[in-house]
Order: sequence, then structure tokens, then C-alpha cells
Amino acid sequence: MAGVVDRLLAQLPGLHSEPHVTPAPSRPGGQWTTPVSMARTASASQSQLIGAWARVLLGLAVGVTIGAGWPYSRTCGMPLAGYFGAVVTIILSGAWGASAAWKYRASLAHIVSLFIIFYGIVLAAAELLPRTGYAVDHAVWQCEETTLALPELLP
Repeated sequence: MAGVVDRLLAQLPGLHSEPHVTPAPSRPGGQWTTPVSMARTASASQSQLIGAWARVLLGLAVGVTIGAGWPYSRTCGMPLAGYFGAVVTIILSGAWGASAAWKYRASLAHIVSLFIIFYGIVLAAAELLPRTGYAVDHAVWQCEETTLALPELLP
């Protein structure tokens, strides 16, 4: 059976008895035409590192200020929404500092920024978990409406 297959394959036009492998076309400049990764060879300047640290310290200042002394009630309603807006600001400022620290290869600033992001997530979880049923204490999203009792003016 193998002999029949070989004979039929030999009758096909352009196919010879030994396999013909065409070499891959060579590319100028070696195997790759573009670099696989763009490694940064130049180190960051001092002003870039100061800028990255300024972003990290700004996020740290916002986090400590909001976490330690939020002056408003955060029990329900719009004050709660304002608090969540501030917590999102902490998380975003941590991410902003982390991206700058990563870009300029400032490892300590990057670690501090990751702690700021984690701290913002912890602050958000402290308010979210009681409202979603995952904590012992239960809290509400909306404040109860209080109605004022008006005195009767007509006898």
C-alpha cells in the first residue's frame, strides 16, 4: 500500500522524490526587525524622581487627612457619597503615584503607592461591608426622611 502512495505522490507535478524545503527568507538586521522589549537604558533624572515622589506624597497626605479626620458624617445619603468620592480620590492618587514611580524606576515610591491604594481599599471596605451584609453591624445607604410635625393652625 505504501508503494502505491509513493507512486501516486511521485506523479504529482512539482513534487520530487525527496522533500524540498524552501529556506525562510532572511530578514535584514537579524531574526527580529523590532526589539521584543524596549528596555530603558537611561536612568531617570532628578526632576523626574522628585515629580514621582511628589505624587506619592500627595496621595499619602490625602490618605492620612481623610482617614484620620474626616469632618463630616458618613452614615448615609450624600455625605456618604462625598466620603466615597474622597476614598476614590485616595485610590486614584495612589495609582497615579504608582504609575509614575514605575515609569521612573523608583522602587520605594512604588511600594508606598501600593500601600496607599491598599489603604484606600480598606477605607472603602469599612463603609461598604456593613451596607452589603458582610459585617455584624448593619448600615443603610439612604437616610430616613424626617417629617416635621406642624402644629394645627386651624381650630
